[in-house]
Amino acid sequence: MSTTTVTTTTILLPEYLENIYAEVETSFGRFLSLVREIPGGAIIINYIRASYKNDPYRSLFELALALFAIRYFLASKFSYNEKDMVKLSDKDIDELVEEWNPEPIVLPVSDKEQWQADSNPLVIGAVASRVELQVPNGEHLKNVANLASNDFLNMSQREETKDAAKKQIAFSGIGACGPPNFYGTQDAHARLEEDLARFLGAERAILYSQDFCTVPSVIACFLKRGDIVVYDSGIALATQKGIELSRCTAYHFNHNDMDNLEKVLADLKPMLDEGPLTRRFIITEGLFQNFGDSPDLRRICELKKKFKYRLFLDETLSIGVLGATGRGLPELYGIPRTDVEVTTGALSYALGSSGGFCVGENAMVHHQLISSSAYVFSAAIPPYFARVASVSLRLLQEDDSVSRLQSSINFLYSKFKECQKLKKLVIITSSDVSPILHLRLHRDLRSRLDLPVSYGGPGSAMEKIVQRGDEHGYFDENYNRESQILQQIVDRVLNNHNILITRCKRILHHEKLPLLPELMIHINVAFSESELSEAFEAVSSEIYNVLQQL
Repeated sequence: MSTTTVTTTTILLPEYLENIYAEVETSFGRFLSLVREIPGGAIIINYIRASYKNDPYRSLFELALALFAIRYFLASKFSYNEKDMVKLSDKDIDELVEEWNPEPIVLPVSDKEQWQADSNPLVIGAVASRVELQVPNGEHLKNVANLASNDFLNMSQREETKDAAKKQIAFSGIGACGPPNFYGTQDAHARLEEDLARFLGAERAILYSQDFCTVPSVIACFLKRGDIVVYDSGIALATQKGIELSRCTAYHFNHNDMDNLEKVLADLKPMLDEGPLTRRFIITEGLFQNFGDSPDLRRICELKKKFKYRLFLDETLSIGVLGATGRGLPELYGIPRTDVEVTTGALSYALGSSGGFCVGENAMVHHQLISSSAYVFSAAIPPYFARVASVSLRLLQEDDSVSRLQSSINFLYSKFKECQKLKKLVIITSSDVSPILHLRLHRDLRSRLDLPVSYGGPGSAMEKIVQRGDEHGYFDENYNRESQILQQIVDRVLNNHNILITRCKRILHHEKLPLLPELMIHINVAFSESELSEAFEAVSSEIYNVLQQL
């Protein structure tokens, strides 16, 4: 049996090293005591001891990584070696600045497009039913009948609204000076929200600073990636942008085609029944800004209940216009506002003010207080705008301005509808309840002029150009030519008859859906039937004079 002898060697350290070791050990012990007092410190110490016992190299490696991370995040993003820097004199700097030719932010306006800027008249003074204009040639035209204003009820020119604005400005100044959630909300805002909710038969209302930003912000507030939206193919640009911003899955149905809407909803049902539960909306408008017609709200409500969707209704144009008392499309169809989950609108049309709003249930409005970007990150509307809108709501309930507007709309619409000499030249796309008359070139005339059926839209050449970011391709020769034809009519009506009408000025590469240029005649309650009759004679004669020569 063999035996193994183990020998040990003892190394004696000098006394000064022993003193250093003892001091280090004492200091380290104090450090560990301090770490233990930190919440979670004992866990860290136990982890270090365990890792050191099992694999001391890992502890060293982790320490090195921690030090590297600290240095990386605290170091300057850019470091320079001074010896490699070129020192420039003041003369060198001046020469470089003179030679610098920056790229333009936008492309310069081409000669073929310059006419659009040159054709815009300048309104001198307030925008009223009759205005003074400075036309591009420098001439001043006075007492021009303004049939290009969205102030259909002429509320901005009423003495009651003017006095209300003056009093509110004297009381609270001209700006809210802050976002609504902080110190921007004042009593005028709270009163208007109450007035809107009461007028439209909703539980609660919320105000927005800009009418264009209202719809995109509300849509993006409730729809996210993976949610479903089915929208009318005739929606306005603001609604298009809202759907795009929300990044939801979007499907469209043919404009105002309820049978096609039902087909789209039925086709989606099997897929949605098998998939996860998502938010689902149908989006349409009370009065379409691009067509001037209205949807069958009763049929839409039936379909949304059948297929379990919510309804988003933009009433930017229809509030103050549709219904016996101007309460919009639901009043016209006799449908309670509670059947519409989300209603948006604008204060800058029939109410003669500025800003936007959304009405609905308490929970829906409350969600927007912290989740709607245009509400959270914008200053509140000036208090006098809110006050003017409240007065406008009261006035349209006290007088017959809504019924008089509807009578004027029907009168002018009938005149154009019955005009035989225009039947083969233009098509009226708006209905007899729209305060804006929409006139487009007739299909036969478009074919004779070799114009396309529509411009832009899904799958078009313009969509592909926009996706590539090719700004040089944004110009469309046919779209420009057709717009020029319509502008000739606008100019002749203004110069020969002192009547201002307008045409749609939609920017082709901004739109996601197909579009067509059109003439637009805005009806105002301030005009009598005889004045509207004169306007019809003037506009119809100039339409005929321009188009029959093509």
